[in-house]
Amino acid sequence: MAITSDLDNIVKWFEEEVCPSILLKVPDDKVNDGGYNVQTAHPAAFAMYIPTQDRKPPDVAAPIPSLCVQLLKGKHAPAQHIGQMTIQLALATWNPGQHGSEMAVPEQDPQALGGVKYRREPSENFKRNLEGWRDVWSFTDKVLQAIENTEYIAGLRLVKENNIEYGPFTEDGALVSYYPYWFCWVQFTLEHGLARKIPADYEKLL
Repeated sequence: MAITSDLDNIVKWFEEEVCPSILLKVPDDKVNDGGYNVQTAHPAAFAMYIPTQDRKPPDVAAPIPSLCVQLLKGKHAPAQHIGQMTIQLALATWNPGQHGSEMAVPEQDPQALGGVKYRREPSENFKRNLEGWRDVWSFTDKVLQAIENTEYIAGLRLVKENNIEYGPFTEDGALVSYYPYWFCWVQFTLEHGLARKIPADYEKLL
């Protein structure tokens, strides 16, 4: 078991199983009002840290929207040949409000997230509001659905008996606003077998 390769494989799993299923707004910090030409992209997936704009991979539209796989702690039980990793996903989105191209009429659709889809109606209007939080929670729903419906993530067993936890980012126990950015976290435990190589000094005694 190599920690770095496990993290890379977990990132790849979410990149393939979750990110293609959702489109979110790409940030433009210079224009986030009615002059913003709405652009969307699938969330990028990163390991440990979200890169800055100047350090993002060339094939990534923007550092946000994104899902970042972070290792919070690990535990080895050599006697049982089992190891566990506590994984936190940091989910990030951007949405300053409702842009013209999003002025939409809700329609029932059993295949859509929440059973509702929206028919777009062209408009030049823009409504700045704090409703952007809905994007990050829809993203969280997608992530939870994917995790709950699997037994293994990148070959590591999901320890369902430890439960899956999630929530918004807080400071000193209080909800904070990073408007127009929105953040959530999801936390769970993965388990793997330990297969350490026997040291040479011991091999000769066996």
